[in-house]
Amino acid sequence: MPRPTLKNCLLAAMMFSSLSLMGCQSARIENPLIAPGVVNADEEQQLAFWHELAQRPLVANDEAFHALLLFVDGKDENTDYAGRVEALKSRRMLPGSFNAPADQAITRGDLAVALAGALDIKGGVMMRLTGGTSARYATRELIYQGVYPQGVEYQTFTGTQFVGIIAQAEDYQREHGRKETPASPVE
Repeated sequence: MPRPTLKNCLLAAMMFSSLSLMGCQSARIENPLIAPGVVNADEEQQLAFWHELAQRPLVANDEAFHALLLFVDGKDENTDYAGRVEALKSRRMLPGSFNAPADQAITRGDLAVALAGALDIKGGVMMRLTGGTSARYATRELIYQGVYPQGVEYQTFTGTQFVGIIAQAEDYQREHGRKETPASPVE
């Protein structure tokens, strides 16, 4: 085995330090589809939103939550991200501790928790024990139910994947005889 040189040791140390500085950061979306203060009320605006969302390389939390409210209610009357988050928390579609920023890419796990709540999917023992707020078990349950493709909870979505999952959620609703999503505001 060749003896390590000072140059090789320095290169290895530099590579290690640069890798450790990178860390794991969530992807951020710079150009949001939803303008602050605007409500996409009419059908034409909603269709344009879905079309543009399908073209996105990543889907932001704000875009995903707007889409979820369109899926659940057929409209989103909130004019900002904080309103959308609060609306989903009040329906128990997001855990009370959720605090991710609007421009962060939505993870499969966060969407799974919200969709499981919207579709009234109770899941197995572990999902029930965690109150339906575990991203891991919600993701697994949606895979089992055929709403999600294989993957893990910390992955993100392209716009096409996201729109496809919403279509799968609609199919799940039809198959299970639900015309409306059971997620209703907590009183």
